[in-house]
Amino acid sequence: MSRRRPKQEEAPIGEANVLPVLNIMFLLIPALLLAMEVASMAGIAITPPRTAPRPSGPSDPPKAESLELAVFIQAEGFRVSSGAQQLGAEAGRAQASGTPTIPLAKPNTPLSSFDRYDYAGLEELAREFKLKFPDETIVTVSAENDIPAQVLISTLDALRGADCKPGQLEPGEPLPDACLFIHPIVSAGGG
Repeated sequence: MSRRRPKQEEAPIGEANVLPVLNIMFLLIPALLLAMEVASMAGIAITPPRTAPRPSGPSDPPKAESLELAVFIQAEGFRVSSGAQQLGAEAGRAQASGTPTIPLAKPNTPLSSFDRYDYAGLEELAREFKLKFPDETIVTVSAENDIPAQVLISTLDALRGADCKPGQLEPGEPLPDACLFIHPIVSAGGG
Protein backbone atom coordinates (compact mmCIF):
# COMPACT_ATOMS: atom_id res chain seq x y z
CA MET A 1 0.00 0.00 0.00
CA SER A 2 1.15 3.35 -0.79
CA ARG A 3 1.09 5.95 1.77
CA ARG A 4 -0.51 9.18 1.03
CA ARG A 5 1.09 12.32 2.01
CA PRO A 6 -1.02 14.51 4.12
CA LYS A 7 -2.20 17.60 2.33
CA GLN A 8 -0.34 20.61 3.42
CA GLU A 9 -2.53 23.51 3.90
CA GLU A 10 -1.39 26.58 2.07
CA ALA A 11 -1.06 29.62 4.21
CA PRO A 12 -3.35 32.42 3.08
CA ILE A 13 -1.45 35.23 1.42
CA GLY A 14 -2.22 38.62 2.78
CA GLU A 15 -2.43 41.82 0.78
CA ALA A 16 0.84 43.17 -0.56
CA ASN A 17 2.16 46.24 1.15
CA VAL A 18 2.69 48.68 -1.77
CA LEU A 19 3.17 51.73 0.40
CA PRO A 20 7.00 51.60 0.25
CA VAL A 21 6.88 51.32 -3.54
CA LEU A 22 4.54 54.30 -3.78
CA ASN A 23 6.79 56.31 -1.49
CA ILE A 24 9.76 55.64 -3.75
CA MET A 25 7.76 56.61 -6.84
CA PHE A 26 6.64 59.86 -5.26
CA LEU A 27 10.26 60.66 -4.44
CA LEU A 28 11.54 59.72 -7.92
CA ILE A 29 9.15 61.96 -9.85
CA PRO A 30 10.36 65.27 -8.33
CA ALA A 31 13.96 64.06 -8.50
CA LEU A 32 13.66 63.34 -12.24
CA LEU A 33 11.94 66.66 -12.89
CA LEU A 34 14.68 68.47 -10.98
CA ALA A 35 17.36 66.62 -12.95
CA MET A 36 15.79 67.73 -16.24
CA GLU A 37 15.74 71.34 -15.06
CA VAL A 38 19.44 71.23 -14.17
CA ALA A 39 20.58 69.34 -17.28
CA SER A 40 21.87 71.72 -19.92
CA MET A 41 21.03 70.99 -23.53
CA ALA A 42 23.37 72.06 -26.30
CA GLY A 43 21.93 73.11 -29.60
CA ILE A 44 22.73 74.86 -32.81
CA ALA A 45 20.36 77.59 -33.88
CA ILE A 46 19.42 77.00 -37.50
CA THR A 47 17.16 79.16 -39.62
CA PRO A 48 14.88 77.19 -41.96
CA PRO A 49 15.28 77.84 -45.68
CA ARG A 50 13.30 80.63 -47.22
CA THR A 51 10.21 79.31 -48.98
CA ALA A 52 9.63 82.16 -51.43
CA PRO A 53 11.90 84.80 -52.92
CA ARG A 54 11.39 88.37 -51.86
CA PRO A 55 9.60 90.46 -54.43
CA SER A 56 11.85 93.10 -55.88
CA GLY A 57 10.50 96.10 -57.60
CA PRO A 58 11.28 99.66 -58.45
CA SER A 59 10.18 100.77 -54.98
CA ASP A 60 13.05 98.89 -53.30
CA PRO A 61 15.78 101.27 -52.16
CA PRO A 62 19.25 100.45 -53.46
CA LYS A 63 21.08 98.50 -50.80
CA ALA A 64 24.73 98.25 -50.01
CA GLU A 65 26.76 95.35 -51.32
CA SER A 66 25.83 92.19 -49.42
CA LEU A 67 27.99 89.17 -48.88
CA GLU A 68 25.49 86.32 -49.48
CA LEU A 69 28.06 83.77 -48.30
CA ALA A 70 27.26 80.17 -49.22
CA VAL A 71 29.17 76.97 -48.43
CA PHE A 72 28.47 73.71 -50.23
CA ILE A 73 29.97 70.57 -48.66
CA GLN A 74 31.17 68.08 -51.27
CA ALA A 75 32.96 64.77 -50.96
CA GLU A 76 36.05 66.57 -52.37
CA GLY A 77 35.95 69.57 -50.00
CA PHE A 78 34.15 72.88 -49.50
CA ARG A 79 32.85 75.00 -52.36
CA VAL A 80 32.53 78.59 -51.12
CA SER A 81 30.74 81.34 -52.99
CA SER A 82 29.97 84.96 -52.31
CA GLY A 83 26.95 86.33 -54.11
CA ALA A 84 26.62 84.27 -57.26
CA GLN A 85 30.36 83.86 -57.81
CA GLN A 86 32.28 80.84 -56.54
CA LEU A 87 35.68 81.67 -55.14
CA GLY A 88 38.37 80.44 -57.51
CA ALA A 89 36.06 80.23 -60.53
CA GLU A 90 36.69 82.22 -63.69
CA ALA A 91 35.11 85.66 -63.71
CA GLY A 92 31.59 85.51 -65.09
CA ARG A 93 31.19 81.80 -64.33
CA ALA A 94 29.16 80.97 -61.25
CA GLN A 95 30.95 77.67 -60.65
CA ALA A 96 34.24 76.10 -61.64
CA SER A 97 32.82 72.71 -62.71
CA GLY A 98 32.36 71.54 -59.14
CA THR A 99 35.98 72.07 -58.12
CA PRO A 100 36.15 72.74 -54.37
CA THR A 101 37.40 76.10 -53.11
CA ILE A 102 38.94 74.43 -50.05
CA PRO A 103 40.16 70.89 -50.81
CA LEU A 104 40.24 68.07 -48.27
CA ALA A 105 42.83 68.14 -45.50
CA LYS A 106 43.12 64.32 -45.55
CA PRO A 107 42.06 63.15 -49.03
CA ASN A 108 42.86 59.45 -48.52
CA THR A 109 40.54 58.95 -45.55
CA PRO A 110 37.08 57.36 -46.00
CA LEU A 111 34.01 59.53 -46.51
CA SER A 112 32.63 58.51 -43.11
CA SER A 113 35.64 60.16 -41.40
CA PHE A 114 34.55 63.70 -40.56
CA ASP A 115 38.10 64.92 -39.83
CA ARG A 116 39.07 64.65 -43.51
CA TYR A 117 37.81 68.20 -44.18
CA ASP A 118 39.88 71.37 -43.72
CA TYR A 119 37.81 73.12 -41.05
CA ALA A 120 40.71 75.42 -40.09
CA GLY A 121 40.99 76.62 -43.70
CA LEU A 122 37.23 77.23 -43.82
CA GLU A 123 37.35 79.19 -40.58
CA GLU A 124 40.25 81.29 -41.87
CA LEU A 125 38.35 82.08 -45.08
CA ALA A 126 35.25 82.97 -43.01
CA ARG A 127 37.42 85.27 -40.88
CA GLU A 128 38.61 87.07 -44.04
CA PHE A 129 35.00 87.58 -45.13
CA LYS A 130 34.08 88.83 -41.67
CA LEU A 131 36.80 91.49 -41.87
CA LYS A 132 35.33 92.77 -45.15
CA PHE A 133 31.69 92.49 -43.97
CA PRO A 134 31.73 93.00 -40.16
CA ASP A 135 27.94 93.31 -39.81
CA GLU A 136 27.12 90.14 -41.76
CA THR A 137 26.14 87.11 -39.63
CA ILE A 138 24.23 84.92 -42.12
CA VAL A 139 25.69 82.00 -44.08
CA THR A 140 23.87 79.44 -46.23
CA VAL A 141 25.17 75.88 -45.89
CA SER A 142 24.19 72.88 -47.99
CA ALA A 143 25.72 69.48 -48.65
CA GLU A 144 25.71 66.50 -50.94
CA ASN A 145 23.39 63.66 -49.95
CA ASP A 146 26.08 61.29 -48.65
CA ILE A 147 27.82 63.77 -46.33
CA PRO A 148 27.69 62.65 -42.65
CA ALA A 149 25.79 64.87 -40.20
CA GLN A 150 28.94 65.38 -38.09
CA VAL A 151 30.61 67.06 -41.09
CA LEU A 152 27.68 69.50 -41.31
CA ILE A 153 27.89 70.25 -37.58
CA SER A 154 31.67 70.74 -37.68
CA THR A 155 31.24 73.02 -40.70
CA LEU A 156 28.70 75.14 -38.80
CA ASP A 157 31.12 75.30 -35.86
CA ALA A 158 33.97 76.45 -38.13
CA LEU A 159 31.77 79.13 -39.73
CA ARG A 160 30.63 80.30 -36.31
CA GLY A 161 34.22 80.52 -35.04
CA ALA A 162 35.97 78.00 -32.81
CA ASP A 163 36.19 80.39 -29.85
CA CYS A 164 32.68 81.86 -30.23
CA LYS A 165 30.17 81.05 -27.48
CA PRO A 166 26.97 82.90 -28.51
CA GLY A 167 24.90 81.09 -25.88
CA GLN A 168 26.77 83.00 -23.17
CA LEU A 169 25.87 86.43 -24.57
CA GLU A 170 23.17 88.59 -23.05
CA PRO A 171 20.38 89.79 -25.36
CA GLY A 172 21.41 92.99 -27.12
CA GLU A 173 25.08 92.49 -26.31
CA PRO A 174 27.38 92.98 -29.33
CA LEU A 175 29.11 89.93 -30.76
CA PRO A 176 32.73 89.43 -29.72
CA ASP A 177 35.43 89.39 -32.40
CA ALA A 178 35.70 85.60 -32.06
CA CYS A 179 32.20 85.17 -33.52
CA LEU A 180 31.97 85.02 -37.31
CA PHE A 181 28.72 83.82 -38.93
CA ILE A 182 26.33 82.78 -36.16
CA HIS A 183 23.08 82.61 -38.16
CA PRO A 184 23.36 79.63 -40.52
CA ILE A 185 20.66 78.72 -43.01
CA VAL A 186 20.84 75.02 -43.82
CA SER A 187 19.53 74.46 -47.30
CA ALA A 188 18.91 71.20 -49.12
CA GLY A 189 20.57 70.60 -52.48
CA GLY A 190 22.11 74.01 -52.91
CA GLY A 191 25.06 72.84 -54.92
